[in-house]
Amino acid sequence: MKKKTTLVTLCLLLVMLFQFLPAPQIASAATTCDWAQFVSDVTIPDGTMFKAGESFNKTWRLKNIGTCTWGSDYYLTFVSGEQMSAPASVKFSKTVAPGNTIDLTVTMTAPANAGTYRSYWQLKNAAGVLFGIGSTANKSFWAEIKVAGGGTATGFDFVAESGYATWSSGAGTLSFPGTDGDAKGFVRAIDSPKLENGATDSGPGLLTVPQNVYGGYIRGEYKAFKVQSGDRFQSTINCEYNATSCYVNFRLDYQVGSGAVKNFWSFNERYEGLFYRANLDLSSLAGQDVKFILYVGAVGYATGDRALWGTPRIVRAGSGPTITPSVTPTGTPPTPTNTPNPNSCDRATLSRMLPCPMARSTPPTPPSRKPGASKTSAPAPGPPNTAWSPSAARRWAAWMPTCSRQLALTHLSMSRWI
Repeated sequence: MKKKTTLVTLCLLLVMLFQFLPAPQIASAATTCDWAQFVSDVTIPDGTMFKAGESFNKTWRLKNIGTCTWGSDYYLTFVSGEQMSAPASVKFSKTVAPGNTIDLTVTMTAPANAGTYRSYWQLKNAAGVLFGIGSTANKSFWAEIKVAGGGTATGFDFVAESGYATWSSGAGTLSFPGTDGDAKGFVRAIDSPKLENGATDSGPGLLTVPQNVYGGYIRGEYKAFKVQSGDRFQSTINCEYNATSCYVNFRLDYQVGSGAVKNFWSFNERYEGLFYRANLDLSSLAGQDVKFILYVGAVGYATGDRALWGTPRIVRAGSGPTITPSVTPTGTPPTPTNTPNPNSCDRATLSRMLPCPMARSTPPTPPSRKPGASKTSAPAPGPPNTAWSPSAARRWAAWMPTCSRQLALTHLSMSRWI
């Protein structure tokens, strides 16, 4: 009987060790020589509007996740779609070792006719072989713009109208402009705010600081605005420069008439030296008088949260001056990313996806947890001990291989995001 118990215990320990072996996908990734990973649109996020004939510089940030170094004899190469007067290829300006990134820029010109245009690009190695992104290293990345006849104009300026908005927090109604450091929360208009990446925005912005409590928030409700088809909300979303403990939730809420307040868009922003360019199509609200609400909520405790809306506005297709991005990066380039992508998931999201309790070093963490907030550890199930009945031990032994297989499948699935 003692020998059987020892054997069962040994088998169970081997099963526990098995689940921590790396998934086969990780090994296969290392065998690809030329392989790129899309990191971000440094400039011109998808859907950016331009006037017909207007030139712009599109920059992608790519990471070398293959095993071969990209040399100066590698090229950024147009492969399909609308070339938009861009060169057929652009030579690399530097070498890129595996694990490093490069920003690749090409100059384009918006087509003459109104519409949506997409240009597809890949990389070409020294042997003239094309490669790209994705799990098979052969997918294209792209630039997408919209061209509106007569250009675009500002239909609603949230900074200019901020003094007429109703600002409030959990502490009640707030005055505008507020006093910096007010624990009840405050909002201030800034002519040329310093963005999270150290660049100075040439357009105005709104510094919004939530009430300094756990889950604190601040919101500004604006006067009604009649939305037209094609209207877009645009803003640079980030934390104020040097607000290193900032972790907030940006929201664009709205209300039609006396109806319920609804959420149109939401984005979690953590200070990491980058920013995101919001460019939201409001056409679903066309024909309605809409009261928009700028909302910022603390993700956890609000201490150090200083959220910056850069040049928040609604742009409209039609006659008038062209609205183009007002930021010229002087520090780390901006990183607009489509809200939330799988490759930007946090530990809490990953933890919720894992099927086995033993896969977690902590229990599932709610998305509202602020970095550094305390965590309550949860003991993982351990091997059977003398207090367990034989039937319980058999059930545990049967569960472990299944859990290990689930974890391996999850590992493989997650590796496709990387």
